Amino acid sequence: EYWKVIVEHTPRVSSPKTPCRIVYTAMHGVGGESVVHLLEAAGFEVHCVSEQHKPDANFPTVAFPNPEEDGAMDLAMALAQSVDADLVLANDPDADRLAVAVPGADGFQLLNGNKIGLLLGDHCLQAYQGPPGLFAASIVSSQALSAWVKAHGHEYASALTGFKWIMAERRRRPNQNFIFGYEEALGYCIGETVADKDGVSAALAFAQSVRWLKGR
Repeated sequence: EYWKVIVEHTPRVSSPKTPCRIVYTAMHGVGGESVVHLLEAAGFEVHCVSEQHKPDANFPTVAFPNPEEDGAMDLAMALAQSVDADLVLANDPDADRLAVAVPGADGFQLLNGNKIGLLLGDHCLQAYQGPPGLFAASIVSSQALSAWVKAHGHEYASALTGFKWIMAERRRRPNQNFIFGYEEALGYCIGETVADKDGVSAALAFAQSVRWLKGR
């Protein structure tokens, strides 16, 4: 039921007709089963980094289990090259954060948290159909999202550092649709299905965005 709810409520602007190949790593954490099931249910072709797929508190393939650390994504990048992937997605071990790599001129390139946040924010803007809603980000994140959403007639809240403050902005406006919130440390909240940063629903939303762009 959780997977069905996430698929049904994650913003998307495309039908699942365009083939899209994804490499995913759970970074020895808990996201593997949920994310793979979710992406496959949404029609994506998923290739897992098998060495990092099952939970393992020893984290044997990485010096530190954080996708932002040098070398942590090497296995995922290599697999992506070998299968000609459209996208690389990674969660941290507790799967509340999302890391992304995309094909570039010199192989796959990691996007930083602000780039992911802006791309997800734009995806939500494209997909959302409704009255003016609320977007939010922490004060240390890029302020580009603020100008972006205000230009589209939505409200923006700048929150203190820490995702609990982004959620506090959401609670302060119970009658307003919460569309998207993020912090540059790879934390994202898509809509109102999960009331916290969640790397699982964020992974689906980013994959939906890539599939839409590829289809264009």
